Amino acid sequence: MSKTDYLIIEQRKIKLITMITQLYDLDLLESIEKLLIKKKDWWQSISEAEQQAIDIGLEDIKNGNLISHQEVMQEVEKQYKDM
Repeated sequence: MSKTDYLIIEQRKIKLITMITQLYDLDLLESIEKLLIKKKDWWQSISEAEQQAIDIGLEDIKNGNLISHQEVMQEVEKQYKDM
């Protein structure tokens, strides 16, 4: 990064800080926080049981244990044809 780019970035950051310190809109501040705060990896936000279920599903895929969408739909039609 060139010195000019660095200075431009620093100026923009200062301008943003100044703008933020003058805000009194709670919704807007919360939106800015959501943008700036790193979100947790979704994997860390699910339970261990959910993680295990996903791992089992991925293993099934690797082993070729798959059912096509068409097969599932045919089975559903058989089970619920009288409804």
